[in-house]
Parts: sequence; C-alpha cells; structure tokens
Amino acid sequence: MSIQDEPHYELPASALANWIEGQGLDRWWTVDGDPLLGGQMSLPAPGDELAAELRRLDRPLFVFDKCRNPGARGQVIGEDQLDELVDRLGDDVATANRLLYLSWKGSDVPWLLIEDRETTESERAEMAAQGETR
Repeated sequence: MSIQDEPHYELPASALANWIEGQGLDRWWTVDGDPLLGGQMSLPAPGDELAAELRRLDRPLFVFDKCRNPGARGQVIGEDQLDELVDRLGDDVATANRLLYLSWKGSDVPWLLIEDRETTESERAEMAAQGETR
C-alpha cells in the first residue's frame, strides 16, 4: 500500500516529534519497515531520543487516515490532530500498543511507528529499582 494513494495527511517531522514527547519522554517506541530511522538509531528507543532523531532528519511525512476520510488528500496537519489517526495493535484498548502508518514524503515505502509498552514498563521498573528517573 502506498500511503500517497490512500487518504492521508502531510505531517512535519517536528510535529511527530512533539507528539511523541507529549506521550511521555520515558515511553519507548519502535519502527517497523523504515530503513532510514532503523539505520540511524537503535530501536526500540525512548521517546526523547526518537523525537531528537526526527527533528534532526527534518523531513515531512505522510500519515495514513485510518478512517479513510475522502477529504484527506495530503493537507498539512499538526501534532494536535494525530490522536484521531492512531490505530491500536491488539484488542484490549487499555493495553494495546498504539501505532501510526507513515511514509516519508517522496517515498513509496510505508512503515509503522509502534508504541512499545512492554519495553516502557520494563525500563520504568528497572529505573525505579535503581532509584532513577528519566
């Protein structure tokens, strides 16, 4: 699936970075299918590190509209509109990892940004045991 051929929006990398940071700096994320981010950093990664890399790359993205709104034709959106585009990986909303279907503008390669709740909880527990905070 090419995101450009489906209902989608354009998203500045800085807006995605802001949204990730807004979810909690200690929340961990992984990327599936993107050789650019996967080649630049170790994944999964905490939100602050992923946000910094997105800002460094500073390339616009396309984000798939899971509701398939026919009016979604590549308009630029901000981080305040991402929550309505988030999908869930799993049936239990309380424990399901959130995900976004993305591609870099100018690329036909779709990829997933996936919340990694398991790593987040593991890292929080380890830091608490060591008396640290992120």
